[in-house]
Amino acid sequence: MHVVYYAACIFKPVTDSIRPRGDKRQRTRQALIDATLAVVTEAGFAAASLEAIARRAGMSRGAIYSNFADREDLLMAAVLTQGMTLDRDFSRPLPLKAQLRRFAENLWDQLPTAAGTGRIVIDYQLYAMTQPELRARIVELYTRSFAVIAGQFEAQYGAALARRAHTLAVAVQALAMGLVWQFMLTPKEISRAAIVEAFEALAEGMERAGSVAD
Repeated sequence: MHVVYYAACIFKPVTDSIRPRGDKRQRTRQALIDATLAVVTEAGFAAASLEAIARRAGMSRGAIYSNFADREDLLMAAVLTQGMTLDRDFSRPLPLKAQLRRFAENLWDQLPTAAGTGRIVIDYQLYAMTQPELRARIVELYTRSFAVIAGQFEAQYGAALARRAHTLAVAVQALAMGLVWQFMLTPKEISRAAIVEAFEALAEGMERAGSVAD
């Protein structure tokens, strides 16, 4: 399962947004997303009205509603084009420490991308915290993603885990989020070795003694 991961911690399958390059609907959607990002960059999320976005894209509001359910759907789609693409498939037949080490190395490789799009993602996260409906959508995405990842951990390691698989799924997310934000603030303090060691320590803490090998 490949998902797009952002500092705002929004999960979405990459394949949901993939369409043939020549698809007219996709070109329209992309133009609206580009217009949304431009308006948001200039005026912020709260001021990004559908009228302003449609005007910037040279389209009507009807074009927006033909491609997106509502304003919140468009804003989320725009933010989902920003950030890192992480492989969160934890179903591979690997020891837990090797599984999390692999994820840590992928996270390290993607950190420069996170830093490059960090401002707009942070702004979106702060905006979403003030919007109950938008926050509820993000919570729903989290809930589904945690369930999928926990299911993979449970199927892979089961009774070898010292804690619930769901706890591990949440811990992986929280640790990744913290490292991304810390890298954005103090990049010189975050190294590949530090990230790998942090996830290996998490793996060691989640293993029952003698149950899971390296």
